[in-house]
Amino acid sequence: MPDLSIDQVHKMAKAAGLELDDARATTIASRLSAVRAELDSIPSESLMAVEPASSFTLSREESPPAE
Repeated sequence: MPDLSIDQVHKMAKAAGLELDDARATTIASRLSAVRAELDSIPSESLMAVEPASSFTLSREESPPAE
């Protein structure tokens, strides 16, 4: 799988409501590409017996007012 481009990282960040400068986007693209490469190296046969993870949601609790 090819490395992520800086443009792809900027698009993902924008979709998440974040703004990144080019230096940060370059770092993130490099790190995400390395993670993808590691995941791609796992043989698909090893994954066939793995059950899907349960999904869950997180709710933010409001902090008590400061006294």
